[in-house]
Amino acid sequence: MPTPGIEKVSDWILGRHPERTELAFEEDLIESRLVDSLSFVELVYVIEDASGVEVDFDTIDIADFKTLSAIEKAFFAGAGVS
Repeated sequence: MPTPGIEKVSDWILGRHPERTELAFEEDLIESRLVDSLSFVELVYVIEDASGVEVDFDTIDIADFKTLSAIEKAFFAGAGVS
């Protein structure tokens, strides 16, 4: 079951893409263009708000943002920021 934080992230992504009604947990958000270079920074802020963890832009690992599963593991499952 997804954490409340990852549900907020998913809701934000789906809100930007009203043509979509669901989002697979393993769907590549970047390859599918659900998150592009312009929305990436906003995604980081949504994650920070939902997790209460500040993301250090100097140490970002893009792999932590590729899927909802990766985001949950990196920011909502106690794994911390990579």
